[in-house]
Order: sequence, then structure tokens, then C-alpha cells
Amino acid sequence: MSTHNTNFSTLFNSFKSVFKNANKEDDGKNQKDYGEVVFSSNYIPPMLHHREEEMKSLVSYFRSIITNPLASSRKVVLYGPVGTGKTLASRAFGNEIAVHLKNEHKIGNPVFRFFHVNCRKTKTPHLILTTILRQLIPGFPLRGFGVDELLRMFTLLLFEQNLVTLLVLDEIDYLIDDRTDFLYSLSRIEESPPIYESHYSNPTNINTESRFSLLMITRDKNFHHYLDSSTASSLGRNFIFFPPYTRNQLFDIIYARAELGLREECYNDELLEVIASLAEEYGDARFAIELLWKTGKLADKENADCIVPEHVRKAVVAVLPMEKSIIEELNCHQQLILLSIAKLLTDGQTKVTTPEVKQYYQQICEEASIRARRPTQVWAYLKDLSRLGLIKQEVENRHNQKGRSLGRVTTIKIRDIPVTDIIQSLNHLIED
Repeated sequence: MSTHNTNFSTLFNSFKSVFKNANKEDDGKNQKDYGEVVFSSNYIPPMLHHREEEMKSLVSYFRSIITNPLASSRKVVLYGPVGTGKTLASRAFGNEIAVHLKNEHKIGNPVFRFFHVNCRKTKTPHLILTTILRQLIPGFPLRGFGVDELLRMFTLLLFEQNLVTLLVLDEIDYLIDDRTDFLYSLSRIEESPPIYESHYSNPTNINTESRFSLLMITRDKNFHHYLDSSTASSLGRNFIFFPPYTRNQLFDIIYARAELGLREECYNDELLEVIASLAEEYGDARFAIELLWKTGKLADKENADCIVPEHVRKAVVAVLPMEKSIIEELNCHQQLILLSIAKLLTDGQTKVTTPEVKQYYQQICEEASIRARRPTQVWAYLKDLSRLGLIKQEVENRHNQKGRSLGRVTTIKIRDIPVTDIIQSLNHLIED
């Protein structure tokens, strides 16, 4: 037993990592270096890149929470594809309001509470309300009350604890199928006469205070079409669209994470460009961040001094697997062209040009005594490989050191499969 402990201690103490604060000598060195935590889905960065307009819209809708907290209730929907910053923006926005109001709080003013619930994980109205109530009343029982009772208790607490609340229902699509009655009740939560009667002796005060606002997050822009007309009308039609990120925007996002989480000498801009390019198709920042983290973990596993493009290719297989059977279904010359690209990329390059691929393809055909196809057919095969998602082709304008144009050239990258795997699978084509 002691032998195993000694070996583990030796392994742990001698471990080196591309992540900051992962090595023993880094402990407490710089509190601004967060290491792996910046790649977590729960991490909220100090700055949200390329979501300024969306945050301005949120402020515009919910400004009254700060300026006149009891004046109005708002219902807003954030929609857009996966990985476009909807959840992150909602959390950052809610936290910022909470901090601002806490710093500006005066005795007698309402207390702001922010709740974020993921409906995919917290799937039922009962569980959603219980989750919220347990934050307001520690130890609140998980069972024993119906949804109507829980709604009534929550409404009562808004007044008893003098609260103004913002509830975020993330991935609200999971509540739509058969629970629209709950959404309707939630949107009308302040219209419960018994609650008002217990707090107001003067009926003219009814409906003069608004303590509850709702922010909903969905991927589907047709969200309202799945609701009955009463619920859709009650939830309103205030929409904020989150578009997919562009490649340059994805680069900025992962660049900021890399600065905080990775050792400076372990990565470079070219590597981040590769990752941004891979994530560009869907504009998915979540995928880009996870891919960057996975490449770091693979580099650590191999005890590498830095992250290289091959780590990225291997990471893609783990993060977004691709069917390798596609390669087996290619014809012989499509396989040879793909093998040519892979062999050209084994020295650490991230991309090659079409002329380089054609030349190398001709070379391996000669060595294997295979009759090469004509350049026009090679071009067609490259298009096939691109269509199948095995490679990515881009046209670049190149210049010499003096800035003079050298014309346009098409570059090629391997997309989702490590080049070592491709070579291992296809090398038999040219071996004796």
C-alpha cells in the first residue's frame, strides 16, 4: 500500500501541465490565473465578448428593476442556436443587477433575488418551484405540497420578504409540451386576490406593485407557436436574438480564456485560429471552449511541453466524434488524396495548399505504381472530401514581404480526425 502511495506522490509532484496553477510551484502564485476553471460551463468571465448589443437590450427591458423596482413586470425571451451565449449573458446580467442593488441598497427598499433554473435538469413545475423556495427558506421540504400551493407560497414570500425577483427559465422548451398551464400561472403570479387581500386593506392598491419578472431561454424562434393563445399573450413578445458567432468572434472568446487558463508558452495564436475555424460552422462558443480545454488535457496526458495542432484533431474526435467508416467508403484515389493531406500535416502544419496536395498525390501514386488521376479529377475529389466534412477548403490572398499580392491560393485543413489515425488507416494503400 505504501508503495502505491509513494508512486502516486511522485507522479503528482512531478506532473507538469499546460494549465496555469496546475503545477506544484504555481500554487498561489497569481490569483488572476484561474487555470482550468475558466473552461467550465459555469464560469462567468469578467467581460462578455461580442454580446454588447444583446446586453444593452436586456438592460433596456429590465432597467426598471433598478430605477423603480415595483413599477413593472417584464417577460423576455432570449433565443438562438446552441453556444451563442444566451445562458452566460443571462447569468452575468442577473449577477450584475444583484451586485449593483446590494451596493446601493437602502433600508426599506425591496431586496433583489435572482434565480436561474435549467428546465432540462429541473423538469417539472413542482421541482422548479421547490428549488426556488429552498433558496428563500433553507430546508423547505421537497414533498408535501402541490404546484398551486407552491405558487401561492412563492407569491406570499415576495411580499413577506419584500422581494423583487428575476427568474430565468433556461431551456424552457422542456416545459412546453404539456405544462403551458404552469407557464400561464407563472406569468400571472401577482394576480392572486387572496394574497393581495392578506396584505392590503385598501383594494385600490391591487395590481399597483410588480415584484416578479421572467426571462426565458430557448433555441427555437417559434417558441410562442407551441403555446396556447392565452399563455403566449401573457408571456408577451419581447425577443432578443443571439446570432451564431463568427470565426473572429470565436477567436476573441477562446483567446481570452487561454490568457487566463493556459501557460503563455504552451499555445499560440495559430492554434487558437484552428479551433475557431473548427467551431465556425455552427458559431458555437461552448464547443470552441470545450475543444480548447480538451486539447490541453490531451497535451497533459502526453506530458507535452505545449499544445500542437495534432492535439486539436484528437480532441475533436472526443468532443464531436465523426464516423470513421466514411473513410472506408471512399474510392481508392479519394483515400490517396486524403492520405496525402494527412502526411503533409504530420510536421505540425495546420494547413496545406492545393498545389502541394496535388504534387504529393502524384508522388505517392508513382511510388505505389498507381496511375494518378488528372488534375481536374483531383480537384473534384477534393470537393467530395470537403462535402463529406473530412477537410475544409478556404481561399486566401497571399502577399510577399513587401505587401505585393502573390495571388489567391486554396488552403486545405483536416477537420475532425487526427492525421495519425488517417495515416494508420490508409497507409496500406502505398505499402508493399
